Amino acid sequence: MLRDLIRIQIFGRFHVALGAAIGLAVAILAAWGVAFALGPRALAWKPALAIALAFAGAGGWALPRAVERSKRSPGARAGLRGAFALGFPLVVLAAGIAAFAAGFGSLALLLGSTGLSSDAGVALFRAGSAALVAGLALALAWGFGVEPLRHEVTRTRVTLPRADLRIAQLSDLHIGNGIEGARLDELVEAANALAADLVVLTGDLFDYDRSAVESGARALARLRAPLGVFAVLGNHDVYVGADRIAAALAALAPSVTLLRDAWRRLPTAAPLYLAGVEDPGRDWTGRGRELPALAALADSLPRDGPAILLVHRPDAFPQAVRLGFPLVLAGHYHGGQVAIGARVNAARLLSPFHRGLYRDGASQLYVSRGLGFAGPRIRLGSRREIALLEVGAGLSDPASRASWR
Repeated sequence: MLRDLIRIQIFGRFHVALGAAIGLAVAILAAWGVAFALGPRALAWKPALAIALAFAGAGGWALPRAVERSKRSPGARAGLRGAFALGFPLVVLAAGIAAFAAGFGSLALLLGSTGLSSDAGVALFRAGSAALVAGLALALAWGFGVEPLRHEVTRTRVTLPRADLRIAQLSDLHIGNGIEGARLDELVEAANALAADLVVLTGDLFDYDRSAVESGARALARLRAPLGVFAVLGNHDVYVGADRIAAALAALAPSVTLLRDAWRRLPTAAPLYLAGVEDPGRDWTGRGRELPALAALADSLPRDGPAILLVHRPDAFPQAVRLGFPLVLAGHYHGGQVAIGARVNAARLLSPFHRGLYRDGASQLYVSRGLGFAGPRIRLGSRREIALLEVGAGLSDPASRASWR
């Protein structure tokens, strides 16, 4: 119930919620500045609350309109990226300060009963909040400045009857939002260096920048694998223009086979199929909603060998299980993009399938953390990933989850 409420009210109206959060964050940080300089008692709480609500309303109104303008104007798009880059740290710092202030209020009442002087309380507030802000600032600096420059190759074993191959999975490149030029070339070279039998791209190849499509397609054309390079489109690709991207890949990267609700037989000795379903591009937070195209695709598949399914959003896994797909490869959630460990991240508020390997009976799902950025170009606790999947009969990864249920 709580997850559905968050999904609908916050992520379902993401730009409104984010704009309101940025406006509120500005007001909270301004109030903290006054309290830090003059002491908490110098802050007029009722006017501060009114100002905070006004800032939140203004932000919730302005950001969705800025997003719409950015789709038509390169200048507005650059400004929007700047707003994302600045707004995310502001929200994180403000959330930390708000949590500290709530805790400090309780602590102040407790210490006040022991005779703690007001000057000592102010000193404690300044020292504690300054330490918190410094720690959060260092974490954000690392997330924006260091982690985006790193990626890792993860290796996972999965079971598939009558199969023996290595798959390199790239996902969520978001080309045009910090992944382009030399950085994209580096990732292509890294994938090729793995000498995998098959390379797959599981959606969100591009971000909002349509001007990056042609150069991005030329870079992807350099991907190589003996069994081929295959891709499906994600929700951000639909925002850019699915037909635009399909045309660019066909013209500039003919070695990349785009599966648009289609399947191909791989050139292996035993029958092995690769199926790909295109993201509908709407309700990106949707859970429990089946994809009609997936059911039709499953009906069209031959039954003389297993089929690997490429789909952008991992929430299609329960439907894929019922349709008999033994292996599903997906992305979409970036492992939360900002996380504390493997389990604490915002993606868990949206889906039980947020990163890594999952099983349900004879079916398996691998969810890549991806290589790019949605919104701010930050990675923290969720390093960018090229997944190398060792696929074979009888293989299993003892570190994987036994079930998602």
